[in-house]
Amino acid sequence: MEQLLLHICCGPDLTYAYEHFSEKYEVIGCYVNDNIESQEEFDKRYKQADIVAKHYNFKILKLDYDRKRFMKATEGLEYEREQGKRCEICHKLNFEKTLEQAKQMNIKNISTTLTVSPHKNIEMINRTGRETVKESGIEFIEENLRRNNGFMRSLEISKKLNLYRQNWCGCKFSRGKIG
Repeated sequence: MEQLLLHICCGPDLTYAYEHFSEKYEVIGCYVNDNIESQEEFDKRYKQADIVAKHYNFKILKLDYDRKRFMKATEGLEYEREQGKRCEICHKLNFEKTLEQAKQMNIKNISTTLTVSPHKNIEMINRTGRETVKESGIEFIEENLRRNNGFMRSLEISKKLNLYRQNWCGCKFSRGKIG
């Protein structure tokens, strides 16, 4: 079975994403979220992803948190609307780190948990994934994890595992905290 390095944004989104992708791939999780507003929130979300990984018994990697990287890349976009240019840059940054990790591990496929959320733009996510891996020799596996009631399934599993479910992406701008 081929391996897939799966970008993880949070534990709740990982639940159904793991179930879905593990049908075709040996999934290795890759938690990377430079957009998260604090180290405390970053660690809290990682802990939830780790609970999911232990529940399903698969490996998860935690990449270094580099908030300065996100802030520099999105400078001037503080007031950008949600699902706009700032979000696209955020996805690209996280996919770039996932791609670099896949190269180091000699994994030929990457994807993301992001498309399970009804608050995310699936077309933007998949386009950004395609563009990020272009000419890398690694394939971005495009998916719409909302199909087949994926979001509802993620809610069900999250409740069963008693996961912390946040109501924002983690970026301070998405909560209106400018500065």
